[in-house]
Amino acid sequence: MTGLGDALAVGRSARVFAWPGDGDLVVKLFPPGYDTALIAAEEAASAEAFRLRLSPVACHGRVEADGAVGLLFDRVHSDSLTRQAERDPLRLRACARALAAAHAHVHDAPTALFTDVREAATAALDTAPLAFLTAPQRERAARIIADLPAGDRVLHLDFHSENVFGHGDGLAVIDWQTTLRGDPAADVAMTVLLLRDAELWPGTPLLKRLAAQAVRRVVLSTYLAEYKRRTGMTDERVAAWRLPAVVLRMSTLDIAGERQGFRRELTTLLGADT
Repeated sequence: MTGLGDALAVGRSARVFAWPGDGDLVVKLFPPGYDTALIAAEEAASAEAFRLRLSPVACHGRVEADGAVGLLFDRVHSDSLTRQAERDPLRLRACARALAAAHAHVHDAPTALFTDVREAATAALDTAPLAFLTAPQRERAARIIADLPAGDRVLHLDFHSENVFGHGDGLAVIDWQTTLRGDPAADVAMTVLLLRDAELWPGTPLLKRLAAQAVRRVVLSTYLAEYKRRTGMTDERVAAWRLPAVVLRMSTLDIAGERQGFRRELTTLLGADT
């Protein structure tokens, strides 16, 4: 199939288009040559999220369009929490609290389907973006990760307000490609990283970056307060997962604008060789 028209959304790894002939479906189209294992992982994770009622968006399998492979999903007809807050800045804190409520709901669900987050983070230490670590530093990192608590909850690990949409009377969580299993604190630690440290879209003008960073600080503080109120999560539990969150972020998206800061942080956390 060709002629999908203009993209509805553009991300770092895929574009989303309306599916021709059916206004209730979209296709998430990956670049030619994209790792098929990652596509399969997102397909399986999306199906599990739908089965567990963590999101009302169903995945309808793989399709080919414009010479590339994509996944067919139910279309969400409302805006993301980010867009809702942009339209009405007075709702910014309400959207952040909704983000926390949706995240707490995800963490209510036990699963045995996904890889343990500790296993994934340990494996990530051997990927190319982490090659700057010395062998003793990698060994220390592996010990720190191994000592973290086990868990059986669904972890989204890309949970932010661009991935949570209004849908009917509730919310829809999308983009399940990075899903793992474990302690919910690991997922919260990744959301903290995304809202505090992740690079904004490349090319964003300086004034817009400054405004976005101020907004993200409000969202992060409101999200954390609401999530902790709902779940009893502590700052100490979240902080314990900072190292694996950085490792997973670097191994998944080695972004030039983030690289130097994360390298310095890991070097500080792991110490110099003696």
